[in-house]
Amino acid sequence: MGPFRAYLSAVVSALALAACSSSVTPPTEHLVDVSWSPSRDSGVNRPGGGYRVEISGKAPIDVPYVSGLTAPTFVSTTLWSGTYSVSVRAYGALDAQGGTTGTLSAPSTRIVEVP
Repeated sequence: MGPFRAYLSAVVSALALAACSSSVTPPTEHLVDVSWSPSRDSGVNRPGGGYRVEISGKAPIDVPYVSGLTAPTFVSTTLWSGTYSVSVRAYGALDAQGGTTGTLSAPSTRIVEVP
């Protein structure tokens, strides 16, 4: 499989789940939508392909191909206020144990500030 790259853009929805009337604002939890441009690599967009989203401090999120022309290019997750490194990698296949013996792209990484 040839080289491919996922381009990442993060959209932060300010859905605060907690509020405080004190002068010190406590960390709040936010719903964060992470989206990226689809890979044109055929291995990503067929069974066994997809994307792996890694956010600092959280377990990796697997976004596998399901059906249609492309694997999904969107995931929602909950993050506390703070700064995160978000990386997206496209993959062409996984082994039976969920490892990455198939082709895996170089990460496309962005730093995201969650208010």
